[in-house]
Amino acid sequence: MSPQAAEDPRRWRRRAITVPLTFLAATIVLCLASLLLLVALIDALRGSRFAWTRALACVGWLVLCESAGLVGAGALGLLRPLLGQARFIAGNYALQRLWGATLMGGILRIFAMRLVVEGDEAARSGPFLLLVRHVSTGDAILPLVCVAWRHGLWPRYVLKAELRWDPCLDVVGARVPNAYVRRGRGRSEVERSAALAEGLGPRDFIVLYPEGTRFSAGRRERRIAELTERGDPLAERARAITHTIPPRTGAALGVLGRAGALDVVFLAHVGFESVRTLADLFSGAPIGRTIAVKLWRVPAAAIPGGDAARRSWLFAQWAEVDAWVAARSGA
Repeated sequence: MSPQAAEDPRRWRRRAITVPLTFLAATIVLCLASLLLLVALIDALRGSRFAWTRALACVGWLVLCESAGLVGAGALGLLRPLLGQARFIAGNYALQRLWGATLMGGILRIFAMRLVVEGDEAARSGPFLLLVRHVSTGDAILPLVCVAWRHGLWPRYVLKAELRWDPCLDVVGARVPNAYVRRGRGRSEVERSAALAEGLGPRDFIVLYPEGTRFSAGRRERRIAELTERGDPLAERARAITHTIPPRTGAALGVLGRAGALDVVFLAHVGFESVRTLADLFSGAPIGRTIAVKLWRVPAAAIPGGDAARRSWLFAQWAEVDAWVAARSGA
């Protein structure tokens, strides 16, 4: 049993709900698939570029990918005694990569979107810490597609505990090293994240979203107010960060401190800003969008020592993420 599974005694009760519901939803999707033709006819009359049709197809695709992922996870579970632990872990990582790439591939085709990645070579080999901008649920797949799938690497995610209600993330995520954290738990959650730095190999990388939540103007303002109220010396620099949320550095500092020497890769992206809710999906906002991704790597030797210096460095690097996003957001 993995450590995260041992810390989650309610997992079987949760899965007794989510797994059957996923397969029920998949059955409904398959039975009602022909109704997409009627929706497409309505869309054609509305002149909406088939927005509703695409949105329903996207939801259906997500449900089918979840179901297929659970079937694959079940097969791996049955084969575990024959595979042995090492191949079982490798199989789950392969399933995770395939699931992410298949899901993203379907979304791109459904909405006629493009994915353009710059700096692909920055994430060619591990180990490293990947710091990702967070603006939409969709960007959770980017590390899988842009890094793990392209280079055959093994991600270790820091995820919100609530995401265990996604059955694929729940089942497969409990078999490989990940940290499920709850907001507001302070030092204990930093330690849980930092523990991912133990035993990193050349195929491993850790995924962190240092903003701590999806971007919004209100959340950015609240974060700056928080820094200002406690007299943080970086509050002034935080105000200059306009298109992202000034980072929460605790988990990143914990990982870097535990790892000793670890490269850091930054993943900036634009294109998901208009897809934040289900209503956005049905409005046609994603149609024809380009998701642009920029990766760059900072070697461990170029990262200062000590938490205070590293925190200042992280803010400086995040300002570069922010500037890149601003330049591609019409600012």
